[in-house]
Amino acid sequence: MATLYELAHKARENDPEALCAILHLFEPKIKKSSRFIPFRDRDDVEQEVKTEIVRALRRFDISATPGFWEFIESLKPGECLSDTVDNDHVNKHHVNKQ
Repeated sequence: MATLYELAHKARENDPEALCAILHLFEPKIKKSSRFIPFRDRDDVEQEVKTEIVRALRRFDISATPGFWEFIESLKPGECLSDTVDNDHVNKHHVNKQ
């Protein structure tokens, strides 16, 4: 089975099978998340999420995405991964949940 990276690359080259495979991969998450939406709106919202996935795939520049080691090497000396997280966003999200 192809990786998500490989499928995204093929989908950007207008491969309909790759696009369907990506949507299939995200289907369980979409269904699980949509259970909080009123039943009458659920199908519309699920369709909109899938549409946004397709749009994101077409916008996303795969060639500009660094690999893991490239990303690690791009960190400044002494900087760790937790320094790259937007802590204000994380804290606001955590505070709102409590």
